[in-house]
Amino acid sequence: MKRHLLLVIFLVLSLVLCACSSKKEDSAATADTGAYSSVGDTTTHSIPESVPDSVKESAKSDSVTAPTSEYKAAADPVSPESPADIYGGSDGESYSLRESATADLIATESFDMKYSTEIIDGTYDDVIVETPPVIIDEPIEKPQLKAGILTAGEWNDNKNFDFLKGLISDGQNYQYSDFFTKWNLSPFSRLVICCKCDDTPVQNAKVTVYDMDQNAIWSGVTDYEGMVYAYYALTDAASNPLPSSIKAEYNGSVKEQPVMKDDLRDNSVAYVEFDSIQPVTKTLDLMFTVDTTGSMGDEIYYLQEELQDVIKRVQNDTANIPVRLSVNFYRDLNDEYVVRPYEFSTNINEQLAYLNKEYATGGGDFEEAVETALANSVNDHSWDENSIKLMFLVLDAPPHNTEENRQILMDTITKASEMGIRIIPVASSGIDKDTEFLLRAFAMATGGTYTFLTDDSGVGGSHLEPTVGEYQVEQLNDLLVRLIEQYIG
Repeated sequence: MKRHLLLVIFLVLSLVLCACSSKKEDSAATADTGAYSSVGDTTTHSIPESVPDSVKESAKSDSVTAPTSEYKAAADPVSPESPADIYGGSDGESYSLRESATADLIATESFDMKYSTEIIDGTYDDVIVETPPVIIDEPIEKPQLKAGILTAGEWNDNKNFDFLKGLISDGQNYQYSDFFTKWNLSPFSRLVICCKCDDTPVQNAKVTVYDMDQNAIWSGVTDYEGMVYAYYALTDAASNPLPSSIKAEYNGSVKEQPVMKDDLRDNSVAYVEFDSIQPVTKTLDLMFTVDTTGSMGDEIYYLQEELQDVIKRVQNDTANIPVRLSVNFYRDLNDEYVVRPYEFSTNINEQLAYLNKEYATGGGDFEEAVETALANSVNDHSWDENSIKLMFLVLDAPPHNTEENRQILMDTITKASEMGIRIIPVASSGIDKDTEFLLRAFAMATGGTYTFLTDDSGVGGSHLEPTVGEYQVEQLNDLLVRLIEQYIG
């Protein structure tokens, strides 16, 4: 009898132990997958009442696969050829994150360890990794998205110069001028010029402004309204060079005239009248220069869809205008690449393929190689001299603020203005005030305009509310198409 009783007890204990073991394994399996559960979550975003109905309906009709903050911080795709680049360094010894999220990094079976770091209240803690970096065999699958999700606004400081001057002279809340001067830029004094012929705007006229000693102090190219904004003290405010004369050239026609005292008033326009001109056939050089560091991970796939839609629509809408496209990407020093440029091409599908295959990784610190990317985009591409030139700069962080980089920026912006390359920033999540005003200076000095993503789409991290007047929230793709077609004229 005792023997049977002992056997029964043994069987019961065995069953209990098996059940506990099974439960632990299930819990462990759940915990192991938990670090990835946020990647590819399906989320339906609600849109605030302030957003246009077209944007609301687009968001209601789509359940989008939204990379979350955890994705932004830790789940950047990694190519097996360069796994260390996920940390923004080549030695695999350390990395730092600037996301306000917890990053869970799961090591491979060879390194059975788990690392976690939290960044709280805006402080940034470096995590020292003593083992080789995480190796992910396959890049994370790109979510299926469609264009028309991201929302954005536009603000043109050249057309709202009184507003900007009011900010600079206010000084009660911020010393707004410091946002510019810390980059050695001074977009405070300008001469507005309009070139016409028989009351018709002359687009793509080359304009040079001279001082009293006939030194060229500024050069630019007129836009679709025949306007140029000559920031003659942009990089040399201390010497206070004053414009004395203007020279405008268009297709062999030349017009010269003195600058009058009243021309230098903030709301004045110096008109240059051509007697006659022979119009030049319009062509478009369109460039996108995109930050692909890890912090762009929350929006990069959405931006790819939006930009592809923009390019295709512009190609269809401007079938009678030859279009050349160039896509360029940049990260930071010690990443897989600093700049990955592609030359202008009429093979639009090939350029779209380049755009579609990029992903966000690397970077490491807040600042990125913006100055290097800008210099490459302006100086190292075969821009058509007579084309309408537009460069969209898509980014979420500033360059490193060093003396060398400030000089590179000044030289590049001056050259872009001279060539007629209009820089149109697209500020993404993570932009701070310093970066906002730097980007606005890029746009002002080159005759572009400032654009910025907004929180209305519900996609990505928080977007900085710009210090501007009233603006219209639009779908990003519609906004960019509108601007391109507007600048074509």
